[in-house]
Amino acid sequence: MPGRRPLTLLLAAAALLAPSCAPADAVTVQGAGATFPAPLSKRWFLEYNLAHPNVRVNYQAIGSGAGVSQLQAGLTDFAESDEALSRAKLAEVGKAMGERDGAAVELMQVPITGGAVALCYNLPGNPDLKLPRQVYAGMALGEITYWDDKALANANPGVALPHLPITFVRRAESSGTTFVFTTHLNAIDDRWKLDKDRKPGSPHLSTADGPGASKTPQWTVGIGGKGNSGVAALIAQTPGAFGYLEAGYAELSGLKVAALQNKAGAFVLPAGENARVGLEEAVFNDVFGTTVPDPKSAAAYPIVTFTWAVARTRYADRRTGEALRAVLAYCLDDAPGVGQGLSESLGYVKLPRATLDMARKAVQRINAAPTPEPKK
Repeated sequence: MPGRRPLTLLLAAAALLAPSCAPADAVTVQGAGATFPAPLSKRWFLEYNLAHPNVRVNYQAIGSGAGVSQLQAGLTDFAESDEALSRAKLAEVGKAMGERDGAAVELMQVPITGGAVALCYNLPGNPDLKLPRQVYAGMALGEITYWDDKALANANPGVALPHLPITFVRRAESSGTTFVFTTHLNAIDDRWKLDKDRKPGSPHLSTADGPGASKTPQWTVGIGGKGNSGVAALIAQTPGAFGYLEAGYAELSGLKVAALQNKAGAFVLPAGENARVGLEEAVFNDVFGTTVPDPKSAAAYPIVTFTWAVARTRYADRRTGEALRAVLAYCLDDAPGVGQGLSESLGYVKLPRATLDMARKAVQRINAAPTPEPKK
């Protein structure tokens, strides 16, 4: 079954699919965006090509912000983003595309997968660690600077923590993963908020702005890595490093992952079921956007997100539109060994049933046949 193919063999097979071997009627769909879902997206697109050799999807993992910019510039056919676009942003990007194309452009977004943002570290012996909410926020703010800080020691009795500086590793570019991480921190700790957003009576009202919730926050500390893979590499090669990345990357990289304290007070690892519980709390708006900044369930991992595909509802090149519609329908298929069935093997989360049904219906809008006008 496709879902059981080793990834290395799949990548080798992809390398053998030279352009000269493509069928004469081949269609190539160009995409770019989030690095968060890249391992899963590339696996999907490879599997789809193996089953449908006339359709190729080239996906460049360059970050959510850059992916939407490339879509707007007409360089790609779709984007992937870990931050849902607002109605106003969808309209703004569509308007810019329409002005360039000389025809109205309507954009849509649909969730295609779910996942968790893991907090990883590199310590001698890599002990299992629990991180309370205000502790990991303080580490990212640069207010907790050594691994043997009292707050860390109290949360991890019996663990011999070294007197080693904490090096915070973050994303260097506009990033949906950063948006998810900072939106969570913004929800749980007033120190993270911009001054105007802090609660009345907050003890931090007299301090400078916090970094804020953004794809490009006002970082106060840390070193930047390019993409989730760049962050993973920096953590792996830096003793004392601590940083955030998509849980699947953490698993593939063999990095140690902390158990985080959730809203109910439980310490939870970013396992698939723990992430799914949080995602099931999502409430979508009329353009299928949502955030789940701090899930309530005692079983929920606290930092979770969806990834969205952003696409036109109609493509001038009919074959491109039909191919993209079919590829996204494959991604949303939950049969074993395909689409959603591949998610958990790569550290991602199957979409909850209600979300999946909504997304499948939305995808069928892409280059849908016009509704016949009623006969008079």
